[in-house]
Amino acid sequence: MRTHSTICLLTLLAAVVFVSAARAQTALQDQRETVDRIIAVVGDEVILASELASQIQLYTLQSGRQPKTEREFEKLRDDILDEMITDRLFLFEAKKDTSITVRDEEVDQMLDDHVARIASNFPTNDAFMQALAQEGMTIRDLRKKYRPDVRNQILKQRFIQSKLYSVSVSRHEVETFFNDFKDSLPAQPEGVKLAHILLTVQPSAEIEDSVRNLAADLRQQVLDGADLATLSTRYSSMGAGANGGELGYMARDEVVPEFARAAFALNIGDVSGVIRTQFGYHVIQCEGRRDDKLKLRHILLAVEPSAEDTARTYVLADSLLSAARDGDDFGEMAKAFSRDDETRAQGGELGWFATEHLPPEFSDAVRGWKTPGEYRGPVKSDFGLHILKLLDYQEHRQYSLDTDFDKIKELARQDKTGRVVDDWIAKVKEHTYIQLRLDS
Repeated sequence: MRTHSTICLLTLLAAVVFVSAARAQTALQDQRETVDRIIAVVGDEVILASELASQIQLYTLQSGRQPKTEREFEKLRDDILDEMITDRLFLFEAKKDTSITVRDEEVDQMLDDHVARIASNFPTNDAFMQALAQEGMTIRDLRKKYRPDVRNQILKQRFIQSKLYSVSVSRHEVETFFNDFKDSLPAQPEGVKLAHILLTVQPSAEIEDSVRNLAADLRQQVLDGADLATLSTRYSSMGAGANGGELGYMARDEVVPEFARAAFALNIGDVSGVIRTQFGYHVIQCEGRRDDKLKLRHILLAVEPSAEDTARTYVLADSLLSAARDGDDFGEMAKAFSRDDETRAQGGELGWFATEHLPPEFSDAVRGWKTPGEYRGPVKSDFGLHILKLLDYQEHRQYSLDTDFDKIKELARQDKTGRVVDDWIAKVKEHTYIQLRLDS
């Protein structure tokens, strides 16, 4: 079976999968003045040596594989450059298609998802914010830097989908595909179909009150003449005080609504009241205005649950688990108690997962679990505590036409899709100016 690298497009946002990757690029950036040169021309755009070097570096960081010989390096370099060229071609063609639109809300959602995934690689949110600060960046900088790339990525995906939605395969094509590739087809992995109730640890009213009171006290100190930047450095949570709470010039749509309502009611020099957002309690100071943007500084106090709050959540999890085992309706409990907005309405159903691809905390919990209708938990993850229900189980086995026709049909369609993409790219290359300068 062929591998179609042309449909495995480089995701440019991967440049921030780990903030620490930025440090690994420092040496490269320091040398750009002398190293940078044009190594490929695609239409009216160029690809620089530094761009290719960055993508090679990202690949090795993410895959953990380093080329061991010059020949291996050259093959990796050529493969990645070919994908970069293909990526440019997709973008050229996508921008020509006026029927494709990308809404700002979609870009924001994808940026939110990526930033959340990046943050999840750090032990705490404070550690993530501190790592950003060490690179001279804020979350706002991160989002601003990669917003164009995310928009382009969505645009390309929409364009590819529009080209391929009509690709279909006949029964004869499925049978031919299976006969040609049955020895190399992946086996059906061991899988579990799960439902869950997610409980998050919520701070008590006492914790909420104490943080709010501290924010009010700090605000009063600022009104009495204390320096907000100094207080932010000392008291702010989540790394927000790294630059004395400075946010720079912010537009209204760059901050959450509660923050925007308070900040954009301020005149230069004013200090806001105590504001509650999803991040905690803020005290905001306006330091300047430029067109429709305000120069802002703030104190941010996160509301962190206590050990008692955590213990209380475990007690609730244990009681719900016992109730489920005693026959209470799991779906109804999920609708009443789960904090997972995406699955709550469906009674907590998560869908199918290959057990080998589950995160460690879940794979440990479901190991050897084969009896639908049983319950396990609570399982702790970065999201909270999970009570799990096994809805269905499938064993590891080889595919067959009789029992897995639909799955084999999809694999056959993907194979045909790859060939369609390859043919389309070849035709686009025929009437697009492409020049390689690797040897110059």
